[in-house]
Amino acid sequence: MATSAINVGKAERIGSAVGGAALLLRALARPTFGRIIGAIGGAALLQRGMTGHCALYNTLGLDTAGRLEPPRRRSRVQTASEDSFPASDPPSWTPVAGVAADR
Repeated sequence: MATSAINVGKAERIGSAVGGAALLLRALARPTFGRIIGAIGGAALLQRGMTGHCALYNTLGLDTAGRLEPPRRRSRVQTASEDSFPASDPPSWTPVAGVAADR
């Protein structure tokens, strides 16, 4: 899947664009330190709404745009590793006996 593929649904895109624009306009109207920080978040929301791509969704493998991602193939090594975990016998602990125990 391409990194710039649309993975945000239509309603989320509209909400992100509106919310981002509101944060940007608020900072432009009366700039304060807090509003400028909010404007940075607003710019990210506006970008998310305009492009339809969310990097966080991409990292988490989420897609609210209504398309399903094809299942990923697992290698033989990965499959064997997952099938053998947890091991059938947990590690054992043997109390120390003998000369070391007398100290």
